[in-house]
Amino acid sequence: MESTDDHSGRDAGRAARTGDRAEFAGSDVWRLLAWGALAICSLLAVFALVQLYGSVTEAIDLWVEPRHQPLMHAAFNLVVLLGSLIGISVLVRELN
Repeated sequence: MESTDDHSGRDAGRAARTGDRAEFAGSDVWRLLAWGALAICSLLAVFALVQLYGSVTEAIDLWVEPRHQPLMHAAFNLVVLLGSLIGISVLVRELN
């Protein structure tokens, strides 16, 4: 009887170690996904910043004219930029 109790104790220890590995691997996956999301948000921020600059330049050039399309692009790109920066901020906090 004692040998079965000892055998079940070893199996429980193996199961616990396997669970630890699975949990560790899961946290690694989430960390890599967070880094990937940070890279995507950073690229979006750079793209939006370039677009915002171009749109504001066009808006200034066309300010007197009734066309407001560049102004709308500038507002949209600013929203995208702010959203990207919020995402970057959240992800940097998560990664630390």
